[in-house]
Formats: sequence, C-alpha cells, structure tokens
Amino acid sequence: MEEKIILIGAGSAVFTRGLVYDLIRKGEEVELGLVDVNTEALEVAEKLTQKMIDKTSAPIKLSASVNRRDVLPDASVVICTIGVGGRRAWEKDVYIPRKYGIYQPVGDSVMPGGTSRAMRMIPAMVDIAEDVIELAPNALFFNYANPMACICRAVRKATDANIVGLCHGVIGTIRSLASDKRDPDLLNLPLNELSYDVVGINHLTWIMNIKHKGKDITDKLKQIAELKLNKLKNGEDPENVKPFQWELAKMFGAFPAPGDRHITEFFPSMFKSEGSYYGKTLGVDAYPIKNYIDAGDEIYAQMQEDAYSRVRRCSVVSPCK
Repeated sequence: MEEKIILIGAGSAVFTRGLVYDLIRKGEEVELGLVDVNTEALEVAEKLTQKMIDKTSAPIKLSASVNRRDVLPDASVVICTIGVGGRRAWEKDVYIPRKYGIYQPVGDSVMPGGTSRAMRMIPAMVDIAEDVIELAPNALFFNYANPMACICRAVRKATDANIVGLCHGVIGTIRSLASDKRDPDLLNLPLNELSYDVVGINHLTWIMNIKHKGKDITDKLKQIAELKLNKLKNGEDPENVKPFQWELAKMFGAFPAPGDRHITEFFPSMFKSEGSYYGKTLGVDAYPIKNYIDAGDEIYAQMQEDAYSRVRRCSVVSPCK
C-alpha cells in the first residue's frame, strides 16, 4: 500500500530536506503532504522538495497546504517538526532569563527556557493531535519538536493520540563513543558491534551499560572519564572534553546523553554562579546560543536560495554552468 506521509512544520530549517532525501533514497512510491502555517516557509519547502523530486525522478506525489486538515485524511504517517514562534521566540527563551542571572545554552527542555517553549508548543500540539485522531486515526504519529518529554506527556494526557517522540541524541552519543577520528580516547569499536540499555527522558538519557559482542565494557567508560578529566586539568578546552558528562559518568556509573550542551540544564544548581562552566559561561562562550540561532538562519536562507534558483542540469556533454 502506498504510504501517505504528512510533515507538519515543513518550513523547518533542518528536518524537511533530510526527510525528503531519505524518502528519495528509499525509492518507494509515497504521497507526501507538506504543512506549515507560514505561507513563505511553506512555499520554500514545497519548491525545494519539488526540485528534489524532479531532479531524481522519485515516485513521490507532492501536495502542500497551510491547513493540515486539507491533507491529513487517511494519512498513514504524521510527523511533527513545528516550532511555535520559530528562532525569534527561541532567542527570547534564552536571553530574557539571562537578564536575571539564569544562563542556558539551549533552553528547549527544562528551566525557564524549556517552560516558556512548552507553554507555546503544548496547545498547538494538542490541537494537531485532535485532528490526527479525527482524520487519520490509524496513522503512526511522531514528534520531533521540543520540549520532547513535556509535549508527548501533555498530548497523551489531553488526548488519546498514540504519539511517539524521536530524537537523535542517544544514537548520536553512542556513535561518538564508538569511534570519533577527532578523539582517539574513545572506544574505537564498530558501531554495529555494540549493544546498550538506556533509561531516562529526552536530553537526559542514561546509558546504563554498553556491550561489545555481548561482553560488558561499561567500565571502559570510567577509564575514559579519567583520561578526559585529566585533559581538562591540563588546560584543554572544556567544550572538547565535555567534562560534566564524564564527571556524571564517574559519579553514577552510567553515561548521560546527549552531551554537556543539554545535560547541564538539568543540574542548574551545579552552575548557579551565573552559568559558570569550567571557566566559561553557558550559552555565552560555552555552547553559545547565538551560533545555533545564526546557523539556523543561514540554513533557511540556503533553502530559500536553492528553492528559487534555476536547476542546473549537468552531464558529460553539457557540464554545469
């Protein structure tokens, strides 16, 4: 049966291109519906997606609407990547608390920034969930938006929607632990040979054990923690070491994911001296929020340029111009 996939929040600077690329790579016949309440962002996403489909002759039937109810009926998969208020609201989530001595590098899960985002996001997500229940009751319903745990819990409490939250944080952490050419101190093992158990919530998930071909190698992480923290003492940049992550691993015998940029926000009492982080300041010169905001703006600007530019067709006899 042909899948009908609906992407709500299609104007996302990150998710839409990646999702469309994955669908093209799979080569399956798909009906894809794009939804965004921002007409400009929707047009950019639609034009860029259509270019990708045309260029690859992918068997994808595309539609787009600012009204999700137009495209939701009989959907088999609904994916939400919305961000109420966008990056401009995200900035306020971090910069306003900073005026009162509260420093966050992300502000999308907990503390004042996470609370502010939750208050914007939950009503919108509950409304979406109610439409999914009415118009696509059998659809798989996935959420990528933050604060992940708050949204999924709220939607399940307020509706009967069987929503599932997804994030790359845990697998990204495991991939980094397995092998990172920039960091010879890590496990240096093939990712597909590792198995692990995790517990926790999004952005603070504990890797309780890790095994290589069935053999427990969790203690190896404690040895790496010693190496990492010694490097910090020897003056290495804390952002390279991610010292809080390794300190928690030593303290609790479990490894936290996805990294200091997120997990520090769950322990504000340990950074209460105006965000002091191993000689730096969270969100300012340690994981500066401005860099992530600027990167999002740049990615979206590139999406706009790609969406409205002429498609260059290249071949051996007709090279790109």
